[in-house]
Amino acid sequence: MATAAYGTDLLAISQAEEASGTWAEPTATGWTSLSAIVFQENEFVLQSTYCVAGTLKVGVGGVLADAGASGVTIPTDGAFLVWAYFAAPNLLDTHDNGGMRVMCGGLLNGFYWVKAGGKDVDPNPYGGWQMFAMADPGAITVETAVGTPGTTRRYFGWAYNCPTAVPTKGNPFGVDVLRYGRCESRFSGGTSPDAACTFAGYAAVNDASANRYGLISAVPGGYKWRGLMTFGYGAAAVRFTDQNTLIVVAQDNHVTVNFSKIEIRVATSEINWTAISFVSLGGAAKGRLEVVDDADVNILNCSFTDMDTFIFKAASGVLACTFRRCNTITANDANFTGTLFDAASVALNTSQLIWNVATNPSSDLTGCTFTKGALAHHAIEFGTSSPTAITLTNMTFTGFNASNSQNDSALHFKRTSGTITVTLSGTSQPSYKAEGTTTVEWVTSSRTVKVAVSSVSGPVTGANVMLLAADGGPFPYNDTVTITRSGTTATVAHTGHGMATNDQVLISGITDKIADNIPHTITRTSDDAYTFTTTDSGSTSYTGTIKCTFIFLKGIADAGTNSNEISMSRSIPSTQPVTGWARKSSGAPYYKQGIISGNVVSTGDTTFSPVLIADA
Repeated sequence: MATAAYGTDLLAISQAEEASGTWAEPTATGWTSLSAIVFQENEFVLQSTYCVAGTLKVGVGGVLADAGASGVTIPTDGAFLVWAYFAAPNLLDTHDNGGMRVMCGGLLNGFYWVKAGGKDVDPNPYGGWQMFAMADPGAITVETAVGTPGTTRRYFGWAYNCPTAVPTKGNPFGVDVLRYGRCESRFSGGTSPDAACTFAGYAAVNDASANRYGLISAVPGGYKWRGLMTFGYGAAAVRFTDQNTLIVVAQDNHVTVNFSKIEIRVATSEINWTAISFVSLGGAAKGRLEVVDDADVNILNCSFTDMDTFIFKAASGVLACTFRRCNTITANDANFTGTLFDAASVALNTSQLIWNVATNPSSDLTGCTFTKGALAHHAIEFGTSSPTAITLTNMTFTGFNASNSQNDSALHFKRTSGTITVTLSGTSQPSYKAEGTTTVEWVTSSRTVKVAVSSVSGPVTGANVMLLAADGGPFPYNDTVTITRSGTTATVAHTGHGMATNDQVLISGITDKIADNIPHTITRTSDDAYTFTTTDSGSTSYTGTIKCTFIFLKGIADAGTNSNEISMSRSIPSTQPVTGWARKSSGAPYYKQGIISGNVVSTGDTTFSPVLIADA
């Protein structure tokens, strides 16, 4: 047991509580437009007791906090955070003209600055406190370098640009607590029987007036998040449980792509998310997630929109979720049953989901749906460590190129040699791209096709049944073929027949050997040929317009076992229309012929139940 704990790595550059001294205006040419710096402003303070404010002049003006002569080191993928206030947003210049600017550098007249906002864009053009994040200038692209910034990160702050007019009353400019770090929100504890950690629990700490971290803030309908979320800190596990809320990834434009990230650590941690929506607002860091240690991760009915990469592990369950316009997802044997992968944002010829472990994904990808969207990519990449026997169960691929070997074929096999056998269970055969000399063989799992014969009085035993393929499915219907004979072996040339050894076919249209116009059991010899045994001993050629139709069932519903059923089991690649009949004309009682029609499906077993009428 351990009480829920919420922490951070943020360190203060300045709390903006000083009476004087550690804040100054930038002295670069054109950057000295504050009329005065006002210390210990307490009328519109955000954090703690005071903030720093200013009265204004037209032009570019702001303040910089002094972190000391040795400066500070902003961690990799970290940033400094500054709270900024401006009461007259309509007087700001536009974002593109640097209406609001964030600065970092080694001198008051030597620093870098980036565009942070303006009267025409968010952050809120209606004024008020806003948080700005800026990574170390060496880690990002900055708009401008003023003077000689150097490599020491000593001065930090923000500035306004009012080119034509400024307010003449009060202190419309403000700055409050300025911090730096990896910008990490830490979750630990919450293990049973203590209450679990929650987003609300962290937001209560984050939003306290003594803190105002700006990491996970309560907003209408949910929470606004930036920085690194660490679930399980150090050696301390976490139990985190939350549901039915919204997490918005802040639009921070001057940070690294790894800045906003979720890391799940400590193998004994437990994460439970239900019906949580994560949405990125489109900054430089769109939000990543990585399960670092193989913790107990349970993500159910959640959605992730416009986010970056995801890395899961074997103990992760990501069930009935939606990934919409997200980047690559590395599965590592996680369970994604029932999940939708929609319109991925991945690069050309790459894949939304990476499966590169030896485990067959049969149960882990059951019922998943992949839709391509506008970009040319694959649905799933099976890496060089993936198995050579793969089962795809009840999966759907939509919008991918129907042709093989394309950059947007549905599957991408990265092995460069050998044979990969893919068993399809309730899944239509998708297109694929294979590297090197890899051969892909497709197998469809067996489905049972059954006819159960009855009358109004009950089951009918001993009925004769015939069930044939009709037009429109994967099996032959009235296909034109040619036949030759050698001895008692007849060879049928039948392009792309799709049948297997021990399948049955009905041959018709032979004019010179009419005795072979009957059902035959075949032996498959290639994709385009098969044989059957004949008793014919005449010419070795067959004449006529010869047709072939696949037989699902032919025989007697077995009276010997008092059964009214006849059945077969076979792989069914996709839905197949069928037609046929059942009748009983020998052995009283007699029944008239009953028609059978409908579809044999690939997603499960199929039963037909013809009802016969007694023949007096």
